[in-house]
Amino acid sequence: MAKSVLVIETDDQGQFFLSVAAGTLTLGDNSARPEVLLHNLRVLSIRCEIELDEETVVVSRPPSAAGQPGIQKEIHTGQAVRLAHSRVSLLGPAEEEEEEEQQQPAPAETPAPTAASAPAAASAPAAPRPQGTFMRLRVIDGADMGRAFRLPKEVGTVTIGKSPKHADVVLHDLHVSRVHCVVEVQAGKVVVRHNEGDNGTLINGKRITAQQELHLGDVLRVGNSHLRLETAQTLDSSAESKEEEPEGALATKEEAGEEVETIVEAPPEPPHEFVGRVFGNYRVVEFIGRGHSAEVFRARDVRNNMVVALKVLSPEFPANGQELQKFVQALKAATQQHHANLVTIYTAGRTGTHCWIAREHVEGESAADLAKQLAQKDKINWARAGRVAVHLARALNHLHSNRLVHGNVTPANVLIGQDKVTRLADLMLDKALEGSRLQESILEKKLLAELPYLAPEQTDPKAFVDNLADLYSLGAVVYVLLTGKPPFTGNSPAEVIEQIRKKPVVRPTTYQRNVPAAFEAVVLKLMAKHQEDRYQTAAELLASVEAIAEENEVEV
Repeated sequence: MAKSVLVIETDDQGQFFLSVAAGTLTLGDNSARPEVLLHNLRVLSIRCEIELDEETVVVSRPPSAAGQPGIQKEIHTGQAVRLAHSRVSLLGPAEEEEEEEQQQPAPAETPAPTAASAPAAASAPAAPRPQGTFMRLRVIDGADMGRAFRLPKEVGTVTIGKSPKHADVVLHDLHVSRVHCVVEVQAGKVVVRHNEGDNGTLINGKRITAQQELHLGDVLRVGNSHLRLETAQTLDSSAESKEEEPEGALATKEEAGEEVETIVEAPPEPPHEFVGRVFGNYRVVEFIGRGHSAEVFRARDVRNNMVVALKVLSPEFPANGQELQKFVQALKAATQQHHANLVTIYTAGRTGTHCWIAREHVEGESAADLAKQLAQKDKINWARAGRVAVHLARALNHLHSNRLVHGNVTPANVLIGQDKVTRLADLMLDKALEGSRLQESILEKKLLAELPYLAPEQTDPKAFVDNLADLYSLGAVVYVLLTGKPPFTGNSPAEVIEQIRKKPVVRPTTYQRNVPAAFEAVVLKLMAKHQEDRYQTAAELLASVEAIAEENEVEV
């Protein structure tokens, strides 16, 4: 992709305001009254040039609330100072011309010099070549956005947390534990281990269990902070042996007028093609994951900077106007449903060839992720499963009272937030895609993944399916949270379907003896083969699970 240079000039030399955030550039006299907003920018670098009459500039920074010392020093022509995220240089006329020669590309019509026609090397100063390469973690979202932390070059360990006393990398994030995780460099390989904190440590949106390798371009999530692993280079090889200093030490060097290493970024791993694009009012920030029918991104509303989860459907949908109309009708109904245990759908739309859905961004993990952890660690908490059952019963009671059926209650669609609130996602999505060409193309893979959570009647095309199928699926989701195992497994879809229809479910207490008998009875009733043997309404289920939670002092 060709690069463009955006040039901004102003007639007001005394007062000028510019800010860049999430691909939007704001210009004006001051931050309160911007003159103009420039959207849809994918900023590769920012270079600011200001012509001055004086040959001395005073750099100052007040002390921070965290105790970081202030700065007040002069820089003269030919000097440079490295700040937290910037490098400030004061160039004289000759240096400015040389800098321009190094920065400007050759005119398009000028052919590249051949070996025979190239001038002698001494005739023009050569730009410095990057020599030392290292890896670093750069904060791409969170309270410390923009900061970067250098990792050991070959072998070493770095701890990340919020305690300046105990952690090497300190994040100003309320959701980060004292020493949240450990990053270990082992001969060029980066491995992350979770240390402490109920919310865990995530890589590319997936919670790690014991330890997991971090690759270039991967995003490490600690609390609400997102750090991307990338490479960078120093301008001279002597800087290779230097470790990156904390901000306090950096300020001390700057005050002393010492030379501070200059960092030049090496090309990072290419981001997803949608990062930086705008769909409706939502600018894509980061790729989260891929489902059967869509890709999911973290995005920000350009109107108020609110974080959302943006689901972008495959470009093969819609195949025709009829499919689009069904999508619009289903999502219109979904946006009208508001409940504490439903993932709120803000809006949906179409941009170019892609339909998309903007929904509430839930900080946490899915029941599917949790089930994988339970299968590995075997640490079952029936009270957590009980809380999930209460919250899902409340969500379904709301939907069924409004004559809506979810139709796809699976572990992947059950999101457990950091606030311990369970929310049901993807409301009406199956209805929106019903009968479409996209649904037909993904049906087999989707069926294989979701088959263990389907009610018996959902496996028979001729059977009557109603809201009781939602209740069965709720029971199947709770079952996997109690046991770490899906209720039915087999060597083929046909074998699984045969078990769903005919084989009694194994009691949860077979795997976990501490499950209360009353709660086990609820799960077994939910998963009854015949619809008439189940709870007949979500309200009836809700009364049962709330009573069990109260009796066992489970906070819901």
